[in-house]
Amino acid sequence: MSTDEEAVPRTATWTEEQLLADVEAAPRGRRVGAFFDFDGTVIDGYSLAAFAGHHLRSLHVTPADLGQLLLTGLRGVTTEEDFERFTVAGMKAWAGRSEDELVELGERLFVQGIAGSLYPEAWRLVTAHLQAGHTVVLASSATRFQVEPAARAMGVEHILVSPVEIDEGICTGRPGGPLLWRAGKATAVRSFAQEHGIDLAQSFAYSNGDEDVPFLRTVGRARALNPGRGLASAARHYSWPIARFRPRGRGGPTELARTAAGIGGLLGGFAAGVAVGALSGSRREAVDLGITLAGELGSALAGVRLDVQGAEHLATRPAVYLFNHQSQLDVLILAKLLRGGFTAVAKKELANTPGFGLAFRLADVAFIDRGDPAKARQALEPAVQRLREGISLVIAPEGTRSATPSLGNFKKGAFHVAMQAGVPIVPIVIRNAGELMWRGATTIQSGTVQVRVLPPIPTEGWTVADLGEKVAEVRGQYLENLAHWSGRSQRPVEVTEASEDDGSAAPPPAAPLDWGISPEMNPLETAMWRAEVADPRLRSNVTLLEILDPAPDWERLRGAHEWASRMVPRMRQRVVEPALGVGAPRWVTVAELDLDRHLRRVQLDAPGSMRQLLDVVGEFAAAPLDRDRPLWEVLFVEGLEDGRAGYVVKTHHSTTDGLGAVQLMSKLHSRTAEHDPSRPEPPVPLPDDASRVGVLTEQLVGTAKAAPLAVLRRGVGALGSLRRPWEAATHALEAARSATTTLGSPQGGSALLTPRGGGWHFEVLEVPLADLKAGSKAAGGSLNDGFLAAVVGGFRRYHERLGAPAETLTLGIPISLRAQDDPQGGNRFTGARLPASLAEPDPATRITAIREFVLSARNESGSGVLDELVGPALHWLPASVIGAVSGRLTSANDIQVSNMPGVSHPVYIAGSRIVRMYPFGPLPGCAAMITLLSHEDRCCIGINVDAAAVTDPEGLVADLQAGLDEVVALAG
Repeated sequence: MSTDEEAVPRTATWTEEQLLADVEAAPRGRRVGAFFDFDGTVIDGYSLAAFAGHHLRSLHVTPADLGQLLLTGLRGVTTEEDFERFTVAGMKAWAGRSEDELVELGERLFVQGIAGSLYPEAWRLVTAHLQAGHTVVLASSATRFQVEPAARAMGVEHILVSPVEIDEGICTGRPGGPLLWRAGKATAVRSFAQEHGIDLAQSFAYSNGDEDVPFLRTVGRARALNPGRGLASAARHYSWPIARFRPRGRGGPTELARTAAGIGGLLGGFAAGVAVGALSGSRREAVDLGITLAGELGSALAGVRLDVQGAEHLATRPAVYLFNHQSQLDVLILAKLLRGGFTAVAKKELANTPGFGLAFRLADVAFIDRGDPAKARQALEPAVQRLREGISLVIAPEGTRSATPSLGNFKKGAFHVAMQAGVPIVPIVIRNAGELMWRGATTIQSGTVQVRVLPPIPTEGWTVADLGEKVAEVRGQYLENLAHWSGRSQRPVEVTEASEDDGSAAPPPAAPLDWGISPEMNPLETAMWRAEVADPRLRSNVTLLEILDPAPDWERLRGAHEWASRMVPRMRQRVVEPALGVGAPRWVTVAELDLDRHLRRVQLDAPGSMRQLLDVVGEFAAAPLDRDRPLWEVLFVEGLEDGRAGYVVKTHHSTTDGLGAVQLMSKLHSRTAEHDPSRPEPPVPLPDDASRVGVLTEQLVGTAKAAPLAVLRRGVGALGSLRRPWEAATHALEAARSATTTLGSPQGGSALLTPRGGGWHFEVLEVPLADLKAGSKAAGGSLNDGFLAAVVGGFRRYHERLGAPAETLTLGIPISLRAQDDPQGGNRFTGARLPASLAEPDPATRITAIREFVLSARNESGSGVLDELVGPALHWLPASVIGAVSGRLTSANDIQVSNMPGVSHPVYIAGSRIVRMYPFGPLPGCAAMITLLSHEDRCCIGINVDAAAVTDPEGLVADLQAGLDEVVALAG
């Protein structure tokens, strides 16, 4: 069987041909689903706009409701709650209207407007899935009144939409159940697949929306169509193909100028030709010359080219030329294609069109009244005479332009005329004229129109009785040619039918982990990334030391990292700084990952003690990372006593915070020592590149475009605050107080810990997890409260032992800002400063005081004062300024303390059990960084101290152990 890789080359951006070939190469049958988002994916734009315009024109929506809808949109729709508010505001216009009325409205608005915004490429893609026997579904956050008409026109049987509440046939203006947005859409797709026996691993999903990543992740073959910036980034992360369709909106100045030139060339060429041809004294010759010049000059100025197959069949004259009517551009196409010697049939309304009406009358065009069949037949009688005189006839058998790319029903009039005149019929199949000038469009897009002229069809021997059969045969030729234009059906592609008991269909490549998908650094990450450039003491390397028992095989360990780099594309990404060193640094996937530059191995001298290991690890951890390569390095330390080994992972803090790192390691480590043959095997991420100038330019343009909307949103927020003045004032005061606490200089601090040298020294501690929890709980605190109290107690002893006065110790504490639906990886935290008195000897009292402070700090953190006050500007500050700001925020802390939950079960890497995990944070200008990570039943504590500030690190370890012991003793 052909696989995805065999069918379609692995490139980041696919063409329409690649999308269609991909469908042909997939398994066939109903068990393969094809789920299409609607707005922005199947149509260009939003179907809600057509409904909103109608309600506004019809005064079905009050100014207040319209204002609420606009305000909700301006505030931004980023969560399910936001979307629900936005949807409810839009549904209010339907309250009190009958279900039948809304169905009829949906059908009417589809024909009048929405149909004209259908992407022809999406239409052909849906058709390809239907021909493959796949179960095609339109899955949209819109309602059935918006989606159902399009589904019916496309031949799609199934839709998944946001429900509307209907009570006894009347719409209440409220949702009728869960909305299909973000997680809601993903849930609906899974439920549908279960009900209909769909194999999601073999299925397709298409979307353009940033919010549809969960929806796309439900299937094995996700495709990003016309993606926004966020989805394009996610597509690169997950190795999803990206395809972009030609926009169908209004053109810009270039298109307007081209259209004016094309129309001018068409009419001017016709007028010039008629004028010159009139010198011959023959009206027919004058008209033919006018048509020829109109086609040539108009197409050249409009930028329209023809790709004609079967042009030799145009020599059949006279004949009735049939064409499928897609666009106003068809007039220009036929003039260029036939070059005179013909007349045409047109609706009577065109007779009075400025410019064109006169030209049509000169060309003896037959004007028919489509609303009166008797008059229409009468108007065609002169056409029969023209055919007998040798003048061909051009006519659209559908009678009017199609509302969609589908072929309409053929009327019999043209066939009657050909039969009466005894001339052949020549079908002209136009594939894509509607893509250059859409139905109802006012501008022309440049491009090539594909035309196929089919062999003439003789009409001798035809009778009125069998005319219906003949019409169906000719229409069938159109359908066949439009469906298989490129000849793809002739390409030998081996396909299989996916059935319930057939496991032979190879699944598509696995997706990488949903971790670290942001394309750019956020303000906090930017600060950590740039601060070390200005001040090396602020370097932000984060290190994890794992003790492995027994030492693993080196080649297996190396292979585990190659696999991990496919599971976590961030491991194959480097940082591109925008030009001038301002703007958000961009993550870019490298073409090749040289593992030898990221993995090192060393051998300890006997006896291989823990002290020897920590010295090697400390030196490795303190060395700066190569800023031109992916930001991670591994050190494998062999020769540890008892046959164990040290495994050290170093990353940059701008890659992730501690919680994100733990999330990652828990997913990459195995629960068994044996190799898992069924583990996912994602493909190597596709490389991309970005220049420094290009990154800065893109961000400047994006900021300029977003600025007006940002101002409006802030204005909306301000207007909302005016309605709640007391609440707004309280929030402002709380923000100011929080800013003072976070950004201001701390009161007190330890004189003993003041010196800074910038060197790193590592120590470790551990304590039973259950014991530390029990002691903390006995004093009414959490494990984190007890840990902080133990650290303060340890430094209290350290100060007493060295004869320093009992002062106030300033602790920096990270506070996580991660929400449940936040993407994993990256950094989402803010900081708080705890002024802890070293004079308090009672650990229980310390725990109580710390708990009150931590709860208060978490409540005040909100979205983080750094994000609210400093964050928006950090991207645009040079490294020197960021270094100064960062140094002020962190260097004033005596110590920083962090606590992270780890794994509670045994885990393995390369077949070796991980018996200990010691985390080591950076020293951003403070005297010590102390980090706790729970591992199985132990609390593993990593201690990083500045040797200039902590002159007796071994003594500090003993003091901290005593601080832990006194907290543990609280449990009795």
